[in-house]
Amino acid sequence: MRVIFAAMVAISLLLVTLPPTVSEATTARPYCNERHPPKNRYYFKHKNHWDCVGEHLTCSKEQRGAYGYSMNHAPHSRRLRCVFWTDAYRWKPVRRS
Repeated sequence: MRVIFAAMVAISLLLVTLPPTVSEATTARPYCNERHPPKNRYYFKHKNHWDCVGEHLTCSKEQRGAYGYSMNHAPHSRRLRCVFWTDAYRWKPVRRS
């Protein structure tokens, strides 16, 4: 019984002290952590799409029907679209075909 407990403790310590994986390192989006002019918001419009939008969050009127990219994934890897969902316009993942 002590051997099993010691093994579980050793495994839990390894899991806690592991460095971040490559995928976690590439998801860092420092420009999503600062507010952008002119409206002092975290998300912003870049040409014909929105950057730093949150999946399942509500959209503003100017974003309805538009495409955007998630703030929680690697830059331009998770494409979202502002669609009406249940009770409000929300950012939903775009299905790749």
